[in-house]
Amino acid sequence: MSERDPAEVRLWLMTLVRLIGLGIVIGGMWLVGQAPQTGGPLGGGLLLMAAGAAILLFGPKLLNARWK
Repeated sequence: MSERDPAEVRLWLMTLVRLIGLGIVIGGMWLVGQAPQTGGPLGGGLLLMAAGAAILLFGPKLLNARWK
């Protein structure tokens, strides 16, 4: 059997980074949605949303720059 194409592996790694960022954003949104019911602060959820958005947007670009 032949090995996988390195470009395909890199594509899947970029996709994984995007999905992780999306999961962090959704977790932050869930925390913000739970804050009024639990009386917790909104800041933690908002920070998670911002961190997830940064990973989602800039993670694949950083990986691409690292591979060049």
